[in-house]
Amino acid sequence: MLTNSLTPQVKHLVLIGGGHSHLFVLKQLGMKPVPGLAITLISRDIETPYSGSLPGTLSGFLSRDDMNIDLRPLAQFAKARLIRATVEDIDLEAKIIRLPDRPEIHFDILSLNIGSRPDASTILGADEFACPVKPIDEFLTRWESVLAEAVQRVSNQEDYAITVVGGGPASVELALAMQYRIHAECKLALESESPLKLSIISSSSEILARHSAKVRRAALDTLRRRNIKVELGHRVTRFQVDGVQTNLGGEHVSDATFYATGASLPDWPARCGIAMSDDGFIDTLPTLQSASHDFVFAAGDAATIRGASRPKSGVYAVRAGKPLADNLVRFATGKRLKPFNPQKHALALISLGDKTAIASREGLSLQGKSAWILKQRIDKAFVARFSQLPSMETKLYLTKGLMDIEAEAELRRHAMRCAGCGAKVGGGLLGEVLDDLHGAVGMEKKPIEDASIIPLRDGRALLQSIDQISAFIDDPWLFARIATNHCLSDIYAMGETPHSALAVVGLPLASQRIMKHTLADLMRGCKHELDANNCELLGGHTAENPQLQLGLTVNAFADANSSLAKHTLNQGDVLIITKPLGTGTLFAADMRSLSRNRWIESAIEQMLLSNKLAAQVLRKHSASACTDVTGFGLAGHLFEMLDPNRVEAELDLASLPALEGSLDLLSAGIHSSLQPSNLRVAKGINGHEKFGNDPRFQLLFDPQTSGGLLAALPEADAKDCLEDLIRAGHSAAIIGRVVKIGATDSSIILK
Repeated sequence: MLTNSLTPQVKHLVLIGGGHSHLFVLKQLGMKPVPGLAITLISRDIETPYSGSLPGTLSGFLSRDDMNIDLRPLAQFAKARLIRATVEDIDLEAKIIRLPDRPEIHFDILSLNIGSRPDASTILGADEFACPVKPIDEFLTRWESVLAEAVQRVSNQEDYAITVVGGGPASVELALAMQYRIHAECKLALESESPLKLSIISSSSEILARHSAKVRRAALDTLRRRNIKVELGHRVTRFQVDGVQTNLGGEHVSDATFYATGASLPDWPARCGIAMSDDGFIDTLPTLQSASHDFVFAAGDAATIRGASRPKSGVYAVRAGKPLADNLVRFATGKRLKPFNPQKHALALISLGDKTAIASREGLSLQGKSAWILKQRIDKAFVARFSQLPSMETKLYLTKGLMDIEAEAELRRHAMRCAGCGAKVGGGLLGEVLDDLHGAVGMEKKPIEDASIIPLRDGRALLQSIDQISAFIDDPWLFARIATNHCLSDIYAMGETPHSALAVVGLPLASQRIMKHTLADLMRGCKHELDANNCELLGGHTAENPQLQLGLTVNAFADANSSLAKHTLNQGDVLIITKPLGTGTLFAADMRSLSRNRWIESAIEQMLLSNKLAAQVLRKHSASACTDVTGFGLAGHLFEMLDPNRVEAELDLASLPALEGSLDLLSAGIHSSLQPSNLRVAKGINGHEKFGNDPRFQLLFDPQTSGGLLAALPEADAKDCLEDLIRAGHSAAIIGRVVKIGATDSSIILK
């Protein structure tokens, strides 16, 4: 719900689940925004696998990235808040969603696209001894371990048995793809006899019962040629550690058991009071509204449309996407809804695991490589449709002639402004103003520390710092936690402990109800982190602001002259940084829907890591100087340490710790809007011209939000200090050393 617009948010749509239908909803809301409508997506999986590509992934033709659709760029495109969580409780009367370990979510409109899972509720031992094909990420994790074990055993001419329970397309595709992959890894002919024993067991009297007799015969012929045993009319009654039992009394030995049986739904929708159809799924009207709650919509495998029951298949969920998106917008804006009449028949493309497939629609069928090529084309196009998104560049409106061409071009290049520490005023501009200010009032220029030091009468000092950042993620609670840790870092950089804080909050214009919820989430997140750092929230100030903002004035008490300073380095000191770099480029890319979710999640994990323990470790190991790495980047903050005493330092570029994805993005020329200003200090780096666009060189100037500490300490203590930092959970690294004190000029030497 992040916004920098004067359009107030007045209604809240929450999407639960990242299924196929919701992909269309997000894409449409990105292409045709609804001003005033706040959007939140809650999903257990953010990198959601496209089930149609699963057989190709099992066979080894596709990577996991090839089959995944990353919901983060899509949510960014739709300007939707993204929350990774599993929903288990909704108060439909109060319109509240309760999530574990975070504040509740209030909503006006709810849409469910949570998919279905194989039903083995009546089979003993299912949870302990068998693996369902969904959730796909858990299935793939299990498959990877089975693959390794099977290849080892089969290569050593030892039997290995895999059982797939279920008689539908998924079971056929799984068995054939597994057999192909294991034989390929073991360099065995596809149709050869081998120690691999693969079986399909189904309670149905027919395999692929919903398809034509011709398709069933073709599938059975392929399975038999590939030496995959098919047991029909056998209902599995028990899964065991070493096999399965059936109703006919037979026991089937199995080293690994998977099942793709009939679809089922989790029990929480019914428990929350949503009406269910006779088949156990959400009962929906043709408008895709719940039959019991008009503000609740459902689509895909989780729903059954009255008078239009269809198989639980992704093909039908895809077709429901656009009607769902249209009706959600119509409901939000008070317009008449349109009924959706799903198609009665769909084209099924059943992969045979070996770059061939069976195409089936009603009584028609086609088998061979051409069907597989068609399937690949359709699957790749679907993934690309929701992965390759239109540009999100911000337009800059300037009257012609106000600026010279070069200056205007520079502004246009970075019209999309970064938030977090990427939104700080450049160090060069700030330095010039401060120099003028000190000169104007006749003050002696002193080294600037991370916090002001105010002497008290009792031999102690009051330390006080202030910081404020704009939101860079669409989640007030999570943003507040990061911002709070960021604001506390100035005190930790001086080796002291925060005592208390005052908050200043900027809230975007919205309805009173939404502003209240946003403020509550923000302050809960802030207090969560202050409590974890034993820092008391004394009060604060709020105001309307175009962007969501949070700042803190932080107080600490210390013995006079005991705090760590920035500039007290010693010749020979080793330089240590306590967190990896790269938040600036990652979130600049995230604004443009170009970051992967796993990159952002990794960055957020580091940004939530308090510098409290790092400060304690650095003091324990006799750190001589320290600062925190934030908006001016590693190079800018290092020069702050070097400048007062004209210090020369050496940095090892290869040793710089980088967040996953950051070097890839910098190589692609994606960087924060503050980076050009940070690059001004490059003139103090010896031979900087030869590094050009080297991504590790660019990393030196990347602005960090809630970054780590940069410290200097005696070489004799460096190794033990690094080990203690790593034990404390920090991805710390030794990155250089202090070469000379009192040089001609402060400088950095790169190696």
